[in-house]
This record gives sequence, C-alpha cells and structure tokens, in this order.
Amino acid sequence: MPDAPPTAHSSAPRWQRRPEARPDEILDAAFTVFGQTGFARAKIEDVARLAGVSKGTVYLYFDSKESLFREMVRARVVAALAEAEAYVRSHEGSAEALLIAVTRRMYARMRGEQMLRLARIVQGELGNFPELAQFYFHEVILRARRLVEQVLARGVASGEFRPVAHEFAARGLCSLLVHTAQMQCFFHDCDPAALSDDQAIEGLIDTYLNGVLAHPADRS
Repeated sequence: MPDAPPTAHSSAPRWQRRPEARPDEILDAAFTVFGQTGFARAKIEDVARLAGVSKGTVYLYFDSKESLFREMVRARVVAALAEAEAYVRSHEGSAEALLIAVTRRMYARMRGEQMLRLARIVQGELGNFPELAQFYFHEVILRARRLVEQVLARGVASGEFRPVAHEFAARGLCSLLVHTAQMQCFFHDCDPAALSDDQAIEGLIDTYLNGVLAHPADRS
C-alpha cells in the first residue's frame, strides 16, 4: 500500500515567513519526502505541501527534482562531512583517539532514521539514475572514504597503525558503519540477542582497531 503523502509540519501561512528561510524549509521537506517515498516516487507537490509553500515556489529555487535532490544531499550530508573534515584538521591527539572519535561521529550521523532511509535510496534506486549515482559517489562516498584515509595515514605516519598494501581499510570502515547502522535500525527488534547501539559501536570500533593497529613488534 503506498505511503500517504507527508503532512505539513507548519501551519503558518507562507507569506508570514521570511523568503530567505524558504530554501532551508524546502530542503528539510525534501529530506523527509525522499526518505519516505524514495526518489522515483517523490513528487515536488508533496515537498511543497510539507514545506508550506506552493509548487511554483519550489521551482523558484530548484529547477527539477534532480537538482532538489542534489542540493538536499549537499545541505544535509555533505555539510556534515565538511564538519568532520574540520574536526580531523583541528585534532591534536593520537591517531587512534581520532579514529575512534570520527567513527563515533559517523555512526551517530548514519544512525538517524532519515539518513538510513537516504542510504536505502542510494542502494536501491540510484542505479537507475546514473548521473545522480555519480554525483552521490563523488560528493559523499568518495569524500567520506578520503576522510578516513587521512586518519589512517596519520596513524601510519605516527607508527600507531600498520601500513597495508591494499586500499580496503577506509572502504571497510565505511561499509561497517552503514551495515551496522542499518541492522540496528531495521532488524534490532527481530534479533533475539540484539545489541544496544552502545554495544554495537563499541564492538565495531574494537574489531576495526584490531585490524589496523600496529602490533607491538611493528612499533619497535
């Protein structure tokens, strides 16, 4: 049975709101609508209804559903990656502590219901929209991978992490984070031995660290 159209979160008349606030409201609404219905089924009129504006107003800011999706990703996902990059640049502690902190930040972000719904869109639909898939890969997946690579490279340089010949380590952490967040969200109640989120992320960190930490012999 198809999902019911999202309901508007604000009853304030649109002419009472500042015009400069409208793009953010539209992007918030798009995040909800895309997450609930998927990209293919999402309609601009549903986004407009949820944002409390007319369909024409949406088109004043975004000329297509594709451009709305891109800007929504930039505002709600890429912006969070930029914050994480700034955090990595400013960190002055050990690489191990930095890796743990970055892992926790990424998990907390991915564990949000809307982010998990977006991940399902990426996995299930973007193969049918190659230009959007290319966009998402470069703006989000590749950028997240490079962020982890920077942390790992710092650890290798300091002798905390072991150097590896392959390039799977950063990919592996991103994959573990996405899979763990999805399992916790969608299948937690089905699991007779379910873990709490704290247990899940602690287990992920422990497993991953034991894969990248240098052994005592490697540090001598």
